[in-house]
Amino acid sequence: MKSSPLARTFELAKLAARVGLKELKSNDFNSRVEQAVLIAKSLSSLKGAAMKAGQLLSLDLDNYFPPEAIEVLSQLQNAATAHPYSEIEKIINAEIPNERRSLITSINQTPLGVASIGQVHKARYMNKDIVLKVQFSEVADSIDADLKILKTLATSFCQMTGRKMNLDPLFKEFRSILEQELNYESEAKFQKQFLERIKKLNTTTPCQYRVPEPIEELSNRRILSMSFEKGLTLRQWLSLNPAQADKHTLAVAILDLYFHEFFEWGLVQTDPNWGNFLVDASGKDISICLLDFGATRQYSKDFILNYINLLDAAATNQSAKLRTLSIDFGLIDPRESEEAFKAFETMLKTAIKPFFVSRAKGSPHFDFSDRNHTLESQTAVKSLSDHLIYSPPPYSIIFLHRKLAGVYSILKSLNANLDISPYWEMMKDLSKRET
Repeated sequence: MKSSPLARTFELAKLAARVGLKELKSNDFNSRVEQAVLIAKSLSSLKGAAMKAGQLLSLDLDNYFPPEAIEVLSQLQNAATAHPYSEIEKIINAEIPNERRSLITSINQTPLGVASIGQVHKARYMNKDIVLKVQFSEVADSIDADLKILKTLATSFCQMTGRKMNLDPLFKEFRSILEQELNYESEAKFQKQFLERIKKLNTTTPCQYRVPEPIEELSNRRILSMSFEKGLTLRQWLSLNPAQADKHTLAVAILDLYFHEFFEWGLVQTDPNWGNFLVDASGKDISICLLDFGATRQYSKDFILNYINLLDAAATNQSAKLRTLSIDFGLIDPRESEEAFKAFETMLKTAIKPFFVSRAKGSPHFDFSDRNHTLESQTAVKSLSDHLIYSPPPYSIIFLHRKLAGVYSILKSLNANLDISPYWEMMKDLSKRET
């Protein structure tokens, strides 16, 4: 990882210039792929805040890059290379008191996983398997400089395309989530909250959920220790070609969990990385282990009710109410054109079609791999993007929709065919109870 601020600044500035040149011919297919390669390679080499922010900035690029380029950019989620164990060992020795560290044995020098801001190692502690999530030493110092340059880069692209967007709230949200992810004490707190909620949830669900137990005496802001949980990553499990019945069980479990997280708990783990789900199908029943709570966001009851009202206004063709709610919610700037508001309404109606379109076709199920709906959604989002001049990405829901898009992607890969109309009724019932 380049730790010198000057070196990082130069690398990001060079990236901006090179991508800017590609922008001049951005309608060309090969140019778009080249842009994606440049961004992915540059940000993954920098790691730290720049790579993490790059992952956040690549939340929804379907309008800009072709599928081949999206595939390249998606590799940012897994592009980080491991730090030498000698560096990790120094951090462990500095952060964990000697009397506790002496009880840790058999630390595996090869990490179980590597991310943009740290890596995970398996070990033994008091005769139990544990994992140590260790944060890279230089990450925290790069946040301000990296975000400043990335904001300049994003603002320049807005200006090049004739947009007049205030990106301050968006990057303030980025900074907030980065600071939170760098505080492993905060992550441990959210992990405990999920652990308690999951215990209660498991009494009513066929697919059991698991959350690793944090080990407080071995944890602080830079190291998070927890119980080791067995299982395959979702991608590994799918590579084994599991039975469709098992995929169906997992799909329902993931969709149920999202609804519990947002609509009931107001506590959402917003990172949709597939590596954050471990599947264990070795026993009679399937269980799913949830990992990485650093990007957890909390939502108030008022926020959730306003969100439900927004969706309901789109479903019931209340255009005037939808306009007011979308402005109040900060989703669209009041200065936008009438065409932009119409495009926003179309986009929202397209997004909620799965709750209703299955009934119209005489079937209670929605096929998440339906390519026609995917193309319709992409067209609606692109139309909205083309009309927006003043509205930046909606910072208030960007991480929530990051999770929702990830859930949709997982259900699509599981070939899920589900009746999701009951979820709409659950939302409406919740709204009635709270009001």
